Amino acid sequence: MKSISPKEIDLLKDHLIKKPFKYQEVFLEVLDHYATAYEQSDETLDQTVTRLDQIFTPGKIEMINERYLKDLTRKMRKAHFTFFTNYFRWPQLITTFVVIAVFITAAPLLHAYKPLKVSLFILLAILPLCFAIYAWIKAFQKRKALPGKLKNGHFAAMGTFIVLTMNYAQVNTFYRFFSGNEQANIFEISAYWTAGFLLLGLMLCSTSLQVFWTKVKPNLI
Repeated sequence: MKSISPKEIDLLKDHLIKKPFKYQEVFLEVLDHYATAYEQSDETLDQTVTRLDQIFTPGKIEMINERYLKDLTRKMRKAHFTFFTNYFRWPQLITTFVVIAVFITAAPLLHAYKPLKVSLFILLAILPLCFAIYAWIKAFQKRKALPGKLKNGHFAAMGTFIVLTMNYAQVNTFYRFFSGNEQANIFEISAYWTAGFLLLGLMLCSTSLQVFWTKVKPNLI
């Protein structure tokens, strides 16, 4: 079996980037498909390209783009929900009860010491955003290494969780709006409400980070 050379890879990239790719992952997958087909055949590179171009038409690429993002977003949402519900399943349920007990015990301290609860709230709200910024930087670096202006599908799909985190960060604003009191503070309701709200933030932060590190790979081709 022959091996494709770096020069031939560059030729494939120059050819494929003319197709309507939107996402880096789709482009790299199709590039690998072309390269593998060439290596496993007795054809010249031009013959392989001509043959596969009949399969990967512009319409086919657009269909793959749309299907990829939908499937990726669906799987990431499913993973996020699974990670969240795992807190209430055996054996992780034991850890959940321990953490709840710790928060209940510490509730009076959290409620009384404002700098502590505010610091925890800010940390839980911005940590997922920090990872999102990191993902954006990595996606931008990969974008510079590839021809064209291809988006990173995983970063695009993470938009749902970024919005979720931002909503958590703005919860006090929502509370003031619905309570009709501009001076209202959700952390001043009660000690156990404060503890519960911070616990919810911890769970949201933890599941978001787990989704971030999970290798979610939908079917591309």
